[in-house]
Amino acid sequence: MDYEIVIISNRPHLSQGAQSCLAGLNSRIFDGTNYPSFSKIVNDAITSSLYEEIIICNDKARPTHAAVEKILAMLKDGWGLVGLYRFGFFGFKKDLIRKIGFFDERFIGGGYEDNDCIRRLKEANISYYESEEIDYIYLPTSWHYEKTNIAKNHFFGKWREEGNVTTRQVAEEDYKYDIGPLKNINFTEFDKSILLPYNFRLKDMIMQTSLLD
Repeated sequence: MDYEIVIISNRPHLSQGAQSCLAGLNSRIFDGTNYPSFSKIVNDAITSSLYEEIIICNDKARPTHAAVEKILAMLKDGWGLVGLYRFGFFGFKKDLIRKIGFFDERFIGGGYEDNDCIRRLKEANISYYESEEIDYIYLPTSWHYEKTNIAKNHFFGKWREEGNVTTRQVAEEDYKYDIGPLKNINFTEFDKSILLPYNFRLKDMIMQTSLLD
């Protein structure tokens, strides 16, 4: 077994519900209490994992064993990131993070980090599978959305979109987290991506940068 499922949560009653759906599988709960951003929780979950394949599970997700098997099979087939409830239940290999970098921790308060990650996948020409095919409990978020303007402003400062052209304006931060050397795994290309309707336009998007080398 070279994978684990990390349930990120600061609400024990919800995380235990998610974990019960995963009984018999390699899962653990990661306490995200007082974390400043979703990105920081995910990054710490990655760096604390001993495994090469990681599935991140939101405490409101209610996945089946079959959903876990589907993610693992798709990763084996070369998909870069597989989300069976968008970024509420998603899996990837650590080599993806080695290639495109860790989640951007400047999205304080939660929000926009998923939009950012998808554009980075497009920029790196790595495939993304996006669906809403598992059960998910709709409850108020535990994030402090009064801070969301910080995340929103960072996103639109980082990426400028004009028509079908997206320009990177801000570089990634260089986090000094150690998850081992790049293995140079071959990922399938972004054109293979399966996206929800509101993201269809990303397939035709042209990525460019205003940053100097």
